[in-house]
Amino acid sequence: MVNETTIIIRNRHDKDKSIKDAIFAFSGGRKSLLIKGEGEEISTAVEVAEILKSRMYPRIEIANVSLGSRPFFDNRQRDYYKKNTKVNKKKTDIISNIQITLQTKSNT
Repeated sequence: MVNETTIIIRNRHDKDKSIKDAIFAFSGGRKSLLIKGEGEEISTAVEVAEILKSRMYPRIEIANVSLGSRPFFDNRQRDYYKKNTKVNKKKTDIISNIQITLQTKSNT
């Protein structure tokens, strides 16, 4: 969308900051907002979206929810995999993610 702002939630402590950023975005005239969360923060992203939708702005609706996953890379485990190439050679770790699009309701 043209008027889209993205909020990425990295940890649980970002919840209050994310809600404030969303309020400022909608107050500033943004028509849509994209909230992203990965792994353990999927629940935080859903919670932020629900707080904005139900408590803060009754004119906001959830336009789209997208679920997906990506390969998980951990810098601490690279040395382990190099040393033990026979172990977990075919194993690929993945991390889940969610993208929630909020938008203002049209007046039709």
